[in-house]
Amino acid sequence: MTTMGDGSQSKARPMSDKAYETLRDAIVSCELAPGTWIKAAELSESLGLGRTPTMQALQRLEAAGFARPVKRKGWQVTPMTLQNVHDILEAFELTAPSLVVLIIRNATDEQIATFAELVTASSPADRSASALSPDLMKAAPIRYLVQMCGNPVMTEMTLPLATHVERVFRFGLLHDNFLDRVHVRWRSAFLEALAARDEKRAREALLKVIHVGAAELHRILQGAESIRSVPLNVERAS
Repeated sequence: MTTMGDGSQSKARPMSDKAYETLRDAIVSCELAPGTWIKAAELSESLGLGRTPTMQALQRLEAAGFARPVKRKGWQVTPMTLQNVHDILEAFELTAPSLVVLIIRNATDEQIATFAELVTASSPADRSASALSPDLMKAAPIRYLVQMCGNPVMTEMTLPLATHVERVFRFGLLHDNFLDRVHVRWRSAFLEALAARDEKRAREALLKVIHVGAAELHRILQGAESIRSVPLNVERAS
């Protein structure tokens, strides 16, 4: 019986991983919008999983800040607040210069070229609704930026933050075009400096990208229906 139990646990773990990754990607791409309600039973059925791996996935999402249990209502995709968006981008602004230093030291030319392709693909010039394909919305240039720094400790520490930044930017893209000429100019300057391995210029350009993007995102998110200016006052499930 012990052997059967161990085997059952080893199978449950990968299933919960798959459920977690599927839900996280849907939340980050805003396929599951901020504030969306999730019923564990319906989710379990749609994923074709049992209750245990489904609940494990939801609990991991809660720990990562992407979902929360609400008493008598089920689970909710964490709503965005203007304060929360500010905190995420402020933390990324403080982290970004150190990432640039590590990338210039450790990333290969191929990785830098791939990152440039991801950035360009995820921010198309054509901003029509048809341009925002599911594949585009699931592109993850910011997470790739973190992963190519070549320092596993830095990657582990900053990847959760990068995932939240990705979600914020995807939400902004769904509601308006914040990629104005100034933003695109600094983005191009950052990519050029990165390719040239010019640490000083790359740091300066990336900070400009963050500043300009943050200002535009704040404008967009103030008018978005899915965002809350203050957190909802809900009773958490025990």
